Amino acid sequence: MTATAPHPPSPWPGSRHETEHRWQLDGARTLDDVVARLTALAAELRAAHAAGWVPAQPLRDGHLLATRPSRRARARDGVAVPPGDGQAPPLPLWRVRVVDEPPVPGDDVLDLDAVPRTPVVAWDRSGPRQVSGTGLAAGVLDVLGRQVTAADAGERRWAVVPARVGPGHDLVADAAALRVHAVEDGALVRTTEALTFRHAADRAATLADAAAAYERLARVAAAMAAAGGRLADSDDGLLTVRYGR
Repeated sequence: MTATAPHPPSPWPGSRHETEHRWQLDGARTLDDVVARLTALAAELRAAHAAGWVPAQPLRDGHLLATRPSRRARARDGVAVPPGDGQAPPLPLWRVRVVDEPPVPGDDVLDLDAVPRTPVVAWDRSGPRQVSGTGLAAGVLDVLGRQVTAADAGERRWAVVPARVGPGHDLVADAAALRVHAVEDGALVRTTEALTFRHAADRAATLADAAAAYERLARVAAAMAAAGGRLADSDDGLLTVRYGR
């Protein structure tokens, strides 16, 4: 059942609104700026939701096409507002990032003996198993086993590096060049992470769902800032965050 309200305020004119959520963060200079812009976008979507706007199809790749009844229909019938505060679409299972960059002169190179505070795994016929280092979070070995085969991993050992923020993990090969990782206090850590604004609201069925998705992304950006991250680049809906010096 839906609730009706006479002539609710709308952030958009007319009865059709189409846009792409890709470029809105391109001018951001800091993660605090990203949080503010995402919060404002979510507020705009919630206002449109309250005014009776409904996506013509679930959001995909940042594309939003929304409609609402004509002015005459709104005057006659009021505005139907879908109930609820919205729910962000479930996130897909994280994908392991495999890092096996051959070094060139001048590169830092991973020495697994120098990272005793990092889990190290190797593959056999039954899948991945931990061979040294600190404990892995529950379920990580299962995800690695589903996404990386023994043929892919070979006979090498691999460091398992968790995301600074979020559930993702990297596999970094022994003796690989360290270009997006660094050794800190005996642990291998990420120095570069990405935020995907363009796909953040994929599959959102209502504007309230889309707002909740962008609010979730704002919380991730705030957590990255709190962890010492800084915005390095924002282009076409992809944000690069760097840590350390």
